[in-house]
Amino acid sequence: MEKLTLSEVMQCLKDEFSTDKWSRQSVKDILESYDVTHGDWRKYCKFDDHKYYRVVIDQGNDRYNLVILCWNCGQGTPVHDHPTAECMFKVCEGSVCETRYSFPQCGVKCNLEVSEECCLTEGEVGHINDSQGIHRMSNDSDTDTCVTLHCYFPPYKTVNTYDERTGDKTEYIVKCVTAEKSPCPE
Repeated sequence: MEKLTLSEVMQCLKDEFSTDKWSRQSVKDILESYDVTHGDWRKYCKFDDHKYYRVVIDQGNDRYNLVILCWNCGQGTPVHDHPTAECMFKVCEGSVCETRYSFPQCGVKCNLEVSEECCLTEGEVGHINDSQGIHRMSNDSDTDTCVTLHCYFPPYKTVNTYDERTGDKTEYIVKCVTAEKSPCPE
C-alpha cells in the first residue's frame, strides 16, 4: 500500500468499515501506510498540563472512530480495559509506553500482575483488545510530548479502570472532544 495522508487514512477506514467484511489486518495496513511525517495530524493537537487530551477527528460510523491523543511529559492513562472494543494505534510523534497486565482474579485483592511492557516510537503501530489483557499507556519522557492516532472498533463510551494495588474495578466514562467543537491552533 502506498503512503497515505491523514485524510486518505480517514477515507480508507470509511471504505473498510462500510461493510461487515472489514478485517483487523486491513485496519493495521491502513495505519501502517499513514505517513506521519506529513504532520497533517498537528492541526488537531492540544496539550493539557493536567491530563492527556483526546480529540475525535473522525466519528466514523457505528463500527469505528478515529481519535488523536496528545500526551505531555509524564502523562498516562489509568489501567483500563476495552470491554466492547479493540484499538489499533500509531505513534505520530514521540514515544508511548504500554504496560499490559493480566486481568485480576475475581474477589482477590492484590497488585496487578504485569504481563508485558513495550515502548513504541514514531511510525510504529500497536494493537490491544481484552484477549491480550488490560493495559496502561503513558508518555514516560521527561522532555518530549507524544501524539498517537487511535482507531477504536467499535467506538466506545465507557471502560473499566483498575487500581494497580488492589485490582478493584471502577466504570469510567471516556471523555473527549470532537475536532468540530474544539479546533486546535495550527
